[in-house]
Amino acid sequence: MGDVLTSRVVGAEWLRTRLSDPGVVVIEVTNTPGAEADRGVIAGARAVYWKDLLWHRSRREFPSAPVLVERLRALGAGAGSTVVFAGEPTQFAAYAIWVAAAVGVGGDLRYLDGGLPAWRAAEAASAASSDSAAPIERAADKAGSTADAQAAESPEPLPRITPRHDEIVVGRDEVRAAIGSSVAILDLRSPQEYSGQRVSPLTEPIDHGAERAGRIPGARSLPAQDLLDEHGLLRPVPELRERVAALGIDSADRVIAYCRLSHRAALGWLVFTDLLDDHRVRVYDGSWTEWGSLVGAPIED
Repeated sequence: MGDVLTSRVVGAEWLRTRLSDPGVVVIEVTNTPGAEADRGVIAGARAVYWKDLLWHRSRREFPSAPVLVERLRALGAGAGSTVVFAGEPTQFAAYAIWVAAAVGVGGDLRYLDGGLPAWRAAEAASAASSDSAAPIERAADKAGSTADAQAAESPEPLPRITPRHDEIVVGRDEVRAAIGSSVAILDLRSPQEYSGQRVSPLTEPIDHGAERAGRIPGARSLPAQDLLDEHGLLRPVPELRERVAALGIDSADRVIAYCRLSHRAALGWLVFTDLLDDHRVRVYDGSWTEWGSLVGAPIED
């Protein structure tokens, strides 16, 4: 991001200078089923498939707060940890923070700007400018997990259970009630998805994810990619404000954001909440995967 980093958004350089701190725990949230925890890209990071971390094992719902806390602890988060989520793609990190907030998991949870693609680019640039630079070795890699040791001594682990924030999640009934009302509906999918040419982004090898193509009636298009620059980093705040202003949603009571599976919508929520100080956004959990398959749901195309 060009000018301002909030407490939840950090850059690759910020993380690089802190990799030797055992209190900084990096969790790579990937789109790779069966991701092996010890195969992280970032030195000392743990990798996890997003569903294994953020969904119930058998039901299409989020895990409870205690379950999510235990999963985070199993990935190295302990008492006093700063947990940095690195997404591949980048919106998966925003989704992790949104789910944690929704179910009531607090602590020092952060979003790595640009995710793993940005990290790889930054490391490549660093290596090119200094071929003799030694790789960073985390203290925890040498002497075991200090965070785990701290957690064992602490009666209150971090991340910790906090009040739920159910208000940042909406379901299909609330979406249906919002159509034609003073609530603005934002579609963060690609232009091809919004126009009904596809039901999944072009990055997916198979066009799948819903029975029908189209959009929720009255939805305004704000492609998640427009929130990012050509390097996949969040745009400077003035540019983000300009893009949001062009949507004409200033007078909306609330804003409902959706995409295909709510990952890109969660990125929109993070941008509005953290960078624009706009707390009107709620994410439609089911997003187009649900809406596009509902019997009788109104659709524009």
